[in-house]
Amino acid sequence: MKNAVYLAIRSLRWHFGRAVTIILCLALTLWLPLTVRLLLQQFRQEISARADSTPLVIGAKGSRIDLALHALYFEALPPGTTTSGDAREVQKTGLATAIPIYAKYRTQSREGQPGVPIVGTSPDYYRFRQLRIASGRIPSVLGDCVAGYNAAKRLQLKPGDTILSAPRNAFNLAGDYPLRMNVTGVLDAAHSPDDEVIFTDTKTVWIIDGIGHGHQDISKSSDQDLVLNRDGGKVTASAAVLPYTEITPGNLDSFHFHGNPAKFPLTAVLAIPDSEKSRVLLIGRYSSENPTAQCLKPPDVVAELLSVVFRIEQLVWVSSAIAVLVTSLLLALVMALSIRLRAAEMQTMYRLGCSRRTIIMLLGAELALMLFAGSVIAVTTAWISKQFIAESLRQLLF
Repeated sequence: MKNAVYLAIRSLRWHFGRAVTIILCLALTLWLPLTVRLLLQQFRQEISARADSTPLVIGAKGSRIDLALHALYFEALPPGTTTSGDAREVQKTGLATAIPIYAKYRTQSREGQPGVPIVGTSPDYYRFRQLRIASGRIPSVLGDCVAGYNAAKRLQLKPGDTILSAPRNAFNLAGDYPLRMNVTGVLDAAHSPDDEVIFTDTKTVWIIDGIGHGHQDISKSSDQDLVLNRDGGKVTASAAVLPYTEITPGNLDSFHFHGNPAKFPLTAVLAIPDSEKSRVLLIGRYSSENPTAQCLKPPDVVAELLSVVFRIEQLVWVSSAIAVLVTSLLLALVMALSIRLRAAEMQTMYRLGCSRRTIIMLLGAELALMLFAGSVIAVTTAWISKQFIAESLRQLLF
């Protein structure tokens, strides 16, 4: 066998062009299914990891998939809004820690880059997701925000900068005013959807929503456009007095909220139970008692989505199997033609004393060497492709 391998190597070097062509065809045929397999495996890991780390999500009844994707990735629209009262009820049960999520608005474009989602939440969220500050500090007062790693990089934000929220409706005169938020910090890279958003307090998002606002103190103002009438100590403001679009230490105390705080909207609530028993009890409570809200398990919802991915993967494998079959037939044809063209060479070897078994071993060694070389190239290029495509896939997903 050692002699057959030596002769096969010499033969491949002599027919270098033909050997390289066959090897590259084999490598390309194997590269595609291997790369798809690696990328789909990473896709499953990335998607499942975030879902598995989130025990329960509570939100308005409707599409389970939309609610789960919204709570996990902040991009999909939720089926509706729940209330801060629901979050308080979860907290009061003592079964779980309730983390509010209110992700309804985006920032305005900056430096030629489109805006990113604004996520209102509580400090518990940073601890739950194990988010670390790279520079600056966590928001502490109304109007403060912290930028995710990629969002800060793309929008060129750093501590001390400001960024404006984007109004959902430019013709809404009753609220929804752009708010200038103060960037107090930038988060370290988490390689998750948290890198792509701006985090702030839920109260700050309620101010963007028009539920809370501040007013100018015009009692000492000399601007006639702001004062409609003065009658002694009474001052009547004109319609030119609008809610503030920036929260500063000087006007912070003037901001207030209207309505019942328990009715203030949230888009989702993350429930973090302290035990498996608490998780089951909480699921049972929402399945039987609450007609307007639902409690779902993100891993189950993501598993439903991944079932679609498995179907796509099966289609890819069928296509790859067909490609491998076609390539094998072409390789068999090439080998058959090669044997026919090398008939004189084989006859000479036979006359020199080589048995038919040795000649077959020689041809088998050539085929095995080309398959080995093609496989090595395919595996190497698939691994390199995964490294280059991995970040793009992560950005596409998150």
